[in-house]
Amino acid sequence: MGGWGFILPFMNLFLVSLGFSGKQIGLISSVSALVGMIASPIWVSEVKKHPQAQRLLQITLILGGLGYYLIGNQQEFPFILLLVFLHSLAAAGIMPLSDSMAVTVAQEADTGYGSVRAWASLGWIVSVLTSGWLVEHFGYIAAFIGVASMWILAAGVVSFIQPHHFSSRLSPAMPKTNLRLAFQRVIHNRALLGFALGLIVVGFLNNGVLQFEYVYLEELGASKRLISVAGILSAIVELPFMIYADRIVRRVGGHRLMLVAMSLTFLQRLIVFLFPFIPTILILRFIGGVAFSFYTIAFVNLISTQTNSWETGMVLALYTVTIGGLVNIMAAPVSGAIFDAIGAHWLYLVSASGYAIGVLSLWFSKPEKQVD
Repeated sequence: MGGWGFILPFMNLFLVSLGFSGKQIGLISSVSALVGMIASPIWVSEVKKHPQAQRLLQITLILGGLGYYLIGNQQEFPFILLLVFLHSLAAAGIMPLSDSMAVTVAQEADTGYGSVRAWASLGWIVSVLTSGWLVEHFGYIAAFIGVASMWILAAGVVSFIQPHHFSSRLSPAMPKTNLRLAFQRVIHNRALLGFALGLIVVGFLNNGVLQFEYVYLEELGASKRLISVAGILSAIVELPFMIYADRIVRRVGGHRLMLVAMSLTFLQRLIVFLFPFIPTILILRFIGGVAFSFYTIAFVNLISTQTNSWETGMVLALYTVTIGGLVNIMAAPVSGAIFDAIGAHWLYLVSASGYAIGVLSLWFSKPEKQVD
């Protein structure tokens, strides 16, 4: 996850430097989301049944890293679109499988998910700072080489994790799960359904800020190095708060913590809209690390406490990839068109309204009970 710090802050800047419009960038995001939405649940369902699940995750990490390198060497829109399609196909299951693995590792060690996730924030800080310097001196290709190297390194690190964390050995008496059953679980669970509806609205209306915030910083006059600093401000706060959020979520539960996280992000977006300056964005990205830490830990906790252990991975894939991907398919081109028409500033007000609706959705969907 830390390796993404090499490229995510600069990906859309790279596409803009090639002369792509907001609509074209939105289409690239939509293709990635569409492929992930379809492929990720299949990856999670099938790979976790496979006796060599660990090796399959390693292969996807290597293919994903090579895919990033190939994308960074292209300049034409059709070729980038094709490579993004193939890359998304290979990498679609990495995050749900990794999250599921991290949960089992944390449970076995009698600790929280945040104690594992905090290391991703550390990796992000190192990668983003390094990438900002490299991009200034060697161009965007350095960022693509960086993320490719980190993913290939991650494939090697995976070898040191016990194989049983990657696959599920279902007993004959244990129910099987698939995307349809995961969807039914959500429909019949008040908390999961309210959370899903909130995520749909937030995902659609917040998409523009996610796509174009770094572009907006550049428009305001920020250098590549300052953009890289902006990319780590949240992660600096995440390091202690990921672990602290583990303690909080045990006391208040994932649902309440998610309410706090969304409320804080609503205020963050609204303040940037009212005071659209580089210092405002930098300060709020730093403070926003608290909200992101709460959001990340609450996300996994809310789903894992409302599902059985044998279905948690599939429901996580449903939320993180299927729902997120479906929303992104529709939202990315719309956000790109808004960016082309009126600029990035108004995207913050759109995002704030999405988080306000998300808070209301969670408010009216108090959990019925925790699933054992």
